[in-house]
Amino acid sequence: MRSIGVSLNPTEATYISFHGGIALKKRVTRDYSEKILKKAELLIKEGRVIRINQNFFYIIGDHGKYFVEVREANIRCTCPGFRNRGFCSHSIAVLLTVLREDYAKTLDEAMKKRLQRNLEMIKRGEIPR
Repeated sequence: MRSIGVSLNPTEATYISFHGGIALKKRVTRDYSEKILKKAELLIKEGRVIRINQNFFYIIGDHGKYFVEVREANIRCTCPGFRNRGFCSHSIAVLLTVLREDYAKTLDEAMKKRLQRNLEMIKRGEIPR
């Protein structure tokens, strides 16, 4: 099954799933998107997103245990929801986890650079700003 997203308006999106050669048009409302996002946040908060390695995650979902794979710009989950819609709370939880890790790493690197600049200024007898 393959899904293609098509944006209609800010509060509703349509996507088309191809299953056995049959195109199924489905709608995702903003409320549903918010529900999925909240479920993803809960999975993270409860520690149910477990990194196996750089590309694989193990998710303990409400209805089963699933694997999520992240490769370059692609993400896949083994749950039925992902197969039907092309997204799920498990894949969103993994994306949020990866984005937050990258953000924290970027902040750490920026902080190191700033501290190094401050140290150099102090060595020169200057006061860091």
